[in-house]
This record gives sequence, C-alpha cells and structure tokens, in this order.
Amino acid sequence: MNTSDKLIKIKFKGGNRQLCQNPLDFPVQPNDKMVVSADRGEELGCALSSGSPKNLPEELGEIPSLLRKATPQDLSQSSENRLQEKMALEFCVAKISELNLPMKLIDVDVRLDRRKIVFNFTADERIDFRELVKLLAAEFKTRIEMRQISSREEMKRTDGVGLCGLRLCCASFIDDFDPISTQFAKEQNLPMNPAKISGCCGKLKCCYRYEHDFYEEVLKNYPAYGTKVKVADKTGILEKIDIFAQTLTIRYDDNTAEDFPLTDFNQKITTVQ
Repeated sequence: MNTSDKLIKIKFKGGNRQLCQNPLDFPVQPNDKMVVSADRGEELGCALSSGSPKNLPEELGEIPSLLRKATPQDLSQSSENRLQEKMALEFCVAKISELNLPMKLIDVDVRLDRRKIVFNFTADERIDFRELVKLLAAEFKTRIEMRQISSREEMKRTDGVGLCGLRLCCASFIDDFDPISTQFAKEQNLPMNPAKISGCCGKLKCCYRYEHDFYEEVLKNYPAYGTKVKVADKTGILEKIDIFAQTLTIRYDDNTAEDFPLTDFNQKITTVQ
C-alpha cells in the first residue's frame, strides 16, 4: 500500500491541522481522539477523516505518526494538562510583566506526556526571553519552548467570527497561509480602505485569495488598468472592468467616464501604443 493511502488529517489544539501517517494501519473514524508522535513527546488530536484526503501537496515534508487511539487515561491526562496550561499562562503573564518584556502571550500548549510546554506569543520585535525561560523551567520542571507567531496565526488559535458573520476561515479550514497582496483586492474592484479590506488579524482578508484564480483567468483577456485606449476620436484610460456586470469603464482625457459592454473591447475600443 502506498504511504499516501495511510495518511490521516488530524486537528490539534489551536486549530492546527496536519497530515499524519498511520503505519500500524489501524481503523480511524472522523472525530476519533488520537495520540500522535510530536516533537520530543506526544500530542492529542482529533481525526478529521477516515482516510487520506484528496489533493495532497506534492511535498509532504516530515510526517508525524499516529501512535494509538486515545485511552481513558490519555483523555484524563489531557484534561489535567488544560488546567496546567491555565496556571502556566497566568504565571508567564506575571513574569512577562515583572521583566517588562514587550510581548503578548497568546496561549500555552502542554504536551500530552508533559515533556514540553510551548508558550505562543506575538511581538513587534525580537525578544530576549532567556531570563523568562529560566523562570518557567524552574517552575514547571520540563522543557520550555517560546514560539513567536504571526497575527494570522494568533486569530487561528483564538478563533472568532469574521465580518461576513461566519467563523474565521483560518480557524475552520485553512491549513496554510498563502501570500495575499493588495492586487487581489484591486482586481475585484474593492475600495482600498484598510478598515474594509482587512480581517480581524489586521492583515488582508484570506477570502480574497479564493476568487483570485477566476479573476486572473478572465482579466488576462483585457489590458491592465490604466492602459491608454481610444474610442472613436476620443482617448482615455481603462479605469475599471466589472466581470459580473460585463462592463468596462473608460475615463477620458477630459475626466468624463463612460461604460461599455465587454464585447466592445477590440471592436469600438482599442489600445493606444
């Protein structure tokens, strides 16, 4: 059997979703609680599928392994870990304040076997947290990892509701954050108002990526915005293309504007070299 046939997508605390291999090939059903081999320890997750998902990436990288279905002891340990995470969060926030460190602690992850505690934080600059790590290690007697995350990752971990009224995409189904530029918003004729084109994380909304391929495919048949064009004996620039209304807008040199059907392009409307 191919390795990819044994891949199961697992969701972990904080919304992280990852493909895991099932080397023992034991049956897995959606929502099964699974114990996975994590970095220097074990982690509890929830199965999102019973088999390998479709459209696997070409490069899978290092894939963790499923160790077993979670036992009652594992679930009990996980509940105890949630309590320790709360105490670790409060302790760390107090020490950050004492040390006057310019960082914001987001949440804490305690590995299932307690071999490591991960503190996720955001900061605008590089932080020297060596003294903080010493205090945390002395308090919790285990390996400490300080992980700086982005504002997008912060929202993925904390979850929330978007301006559309639905649960945040990053928290519900997005696995990787693809690059998003203002060009995506421009080609969709959206106003360049940061308050309107930004999501809860303060970055450009991830949903602009969803329609980008469609716009890119359609707009390749037309010149770029700002291209000099001629209509009869008048010249101007291509100001806007509305794909759904099937119109384009020409802004003439005298600052007047006129809308035309897209079918008029290359017939009544030509580009000026």
